[in-house]
Amino acid sequence: MSSENRNLPEKQAPSAVATRRIAPKGAKRDKYIKLAKRFLAQFGTAIIAVALVAYIFLQLMLNVSVSIDRETATYASITDRAELEAFLFRDEQLIPAGASGTNCFLAEEGEKVRAGEEIAVTYSDPEDVKIQSRISEIDKRIDILERSSLSLGASTTDIQKLDSEIDELVLSIIRQADNNDFDKVLREKEELLILMNRRQALIQSESYKDELESLKSERESLNSSLTGASFITTAPQSGYFYSTVDGYENSFTLERLETLTGEGFEQLSDSLPDKSVISSSAGKIVRSSTWYIAVALDKRTAETFRDGKSYPITFQYSNNTELNMTLDRRITRTDKNMTVLVFSTKLMPEGFDYSRCQTVELPVATHEGIRVSNSAIRIKDGETGVYTVVGSKIVFKKTEVLYNYGSYSICAIPVNPAYPERRDIAYSSKTQLSLHDSVVTDSGEIYDGMRLK
Repeated sequence: MSSENRNLPEKQAPSAVATRRIAPKGAKRDKYIKLAKRFLAQFGTAIIAVALVAYIFLQLMLNVSVSIDRETATYASITDRAELEAFLFRDEQLIPAGASGTNCFLAEEGEKVRAGEEIAVTYSDPEDVKIQSRISEIDKRIDILERSSLSLGASTTDIQKLDSEIDELVLSIIRQADNNDFDKVLREKEELLILMNRRQALIQSESYKDELESLKSERESLNSSLTGASFITTAPQSGYFYSTVDGYENSFTLERLETLTGEGFEQLSDSLPDKSVISSSAGKIVRSSTWYIAVALDKRTAETFRDGKSYPITFQYSNNTELNMTLDRRITRTDKNMTVLVFSTKLMPEGFDYSRCQTVELPVATHEGIRVSNSAIRIKDGETGVYTVVGSKIVFKKTEVLYNYGSYSICAIPVNPAYPERRDIAYSSKTQLSLHDSVVTDSGEIYDGMRLK
């Protein structure tokens, strides 16, 4: 080996500088471009988000989300009633007492009787009155049971027919009660009891024979125990029997009512009962179902009533019973601001108080329209109205307040311009308060055109 070759290393180690790669200039430029695009994308997203938030805030400012109290406008009719002193007149005939002692009445109060029918028995022994009262109860029970017998006809054994008749009678009783025809209610009540007895006897295969025999036996025993002297009173003519005599029967007569004047009306309150009439009478017969009341009103109010028209009158002495009475005539005074109105009716409710002088309530004015709370009434630009909710918008609608009562007002019903002569409460106006409108009742800050979220 030559000397030159000995001076050379056998292997040369790799250099670090020799192994590093140098990136080209174009690659750096692409990196800066990517960074710039990323920044611009993020910046743009932020700008869009800010714009979206600003838009939502603006919409919230324009469309205020509020909670308001509201109510539905409903139809209402309110009647003003005046408390008045009323004088009562009936067509009455006294029944003279035939003997002294204790009376046992065979006819019920207000029951219609025939001429010559036995209506009372006067006993010298008070104990006989109790016995006779029991006999009267037995007679009524026997009459009902005999009429409840299934032997009256084959049709009464048809349970479906009985059920149908019972249903019809129940409905009839309800209708008569609504019409204040209590005389018919009492008659039909007895018929209903008979039908129900027949139905029970049919279902249970029983008869009332044993009970009838027992009642008749008791009646016979009671009759034989009546030992005291007695006197029977009969009805002098047909009519409605009343055992109560108040002593005014000769004062409050139909003859006096026919000739009644304004001055005479004022004198009625000074009338006194005739005690001799009370002590010498066993009762009275009201010959007609028609009876009358007379009341006094100021002339202006009296002019609102029409002759021949029916009006609901409330009688406070009879648990505020309301009866429809017809205006028969009027008596006008020239020296005073007073008109006497005479009303009549044929209704005779059971248990009614026929006191000669009593307090009644007479309807003197009726107000009807749309009812809203007083808190809903507003004044806008000098016009009365209410704020209503139409869709999502507050709309001011004009109205006219007709009447105030308590915390409510009665407002006018709008007139349909297409049919100005026709009263139509269902008409819905865009500018005036109408039935079923949603009316704002709170006193918050709202305005016409305000939108609700």
